[in-house]
Amino acid sequence: MLLTTSVGSLPKPEYLVKARAQARKGEIDAKALRALEEQATREWIKIQEDLGIDIIVDGEQYRGDMVAYFSEHLGGFKQSELVRSYGNRYYRKPIIMGKITRPKPVTVEWWRFAQRLTKQPVKGMLTGPYTIMDWSFNEYYPSRRATTLAIAQVIREEVRDLE
Repeated sequence: MLLTTSVGSLPKPEYLVKARAQARKGEIDAKALRALEEQATREWIKIQEDLGIDIIVDGEQYRGDMVAYFSEHLGGFKQSELVRSYGNRYYRKPIIMGKITRPKPVTVEWWRFAQRLTKQPVKGMLTGPYTIMDWSFNEYYPSRRATTLAIAQVIREEVRDLE
């Protein structure tokens, strides 16, 4: 039998896109944003269940960006000013300024939240070490390889907590 799932990221509903913009401007607080992220996660889990998806994803509704989210929760990073990534899309490219650390789990709380919403298995959502390295400026490690391996160490810790 071939099991069905998704890569992970699912479209954010318009109300969540709007709320993120409001949060950046200080118009809503983190608690209000979190409630909307949870609402969007619930909606996507229900949709996947209705479609008969075997392995559910949380849809990454709590992430504005797959790399910046990790850099905001790991030690050793700071955010740059806006950088063009492609077309007319801009983001705050992370800058690695020191040893990369994982002060606390990054995605485990969201995984547990999603798993409580369904009887189906929920897969953990992790951005790969190479992607994080490639989408970041490195001002600390001596090479791309060393940077990727340092990120892989903290991602491994996250994987162990998701097991």
